[in-house]
Amino acid sequence: MKRHIVIPAIYFLIVLVCLLIAFDYDGYMRSSAAWLVTVALTLPWSVVSIIFMWALFHGAGLEFFTIMYLAFAAVNAYVIYRMALPGKMTKFLYGKVNTDNYG
Repeated sequence: MKRHIVIPAIYFLIVLVCLLIAFDYDGYMRSSAAWLVTVALTLPWSVVSIIFMWALFHGAGLEFFTIMYLAFAAVNAYVIYRMALPGKMTKFLYGKVNTDNYG
């Protein structure tokens, strides 16, 4: 099993399901708990959405925020993918990332 592909894909699908549960796209939020889970999953990028919390609760631009959260999830999925590559985490943990010997 290729965990470096499966783990980011599962993460992205969880974010997508949380978005589908949170927003009804008729102008209101269905579940604020699902929205909070989405914000937590897409951290640190989703901190900016906390500024627009009032607008989110009143249904302003739910489509825009959906695209924004999916973009944040894509960035996080890419980071997870890079960390899950075979040997990458071991090199990172032992401090062997981008080491140059200058003599």
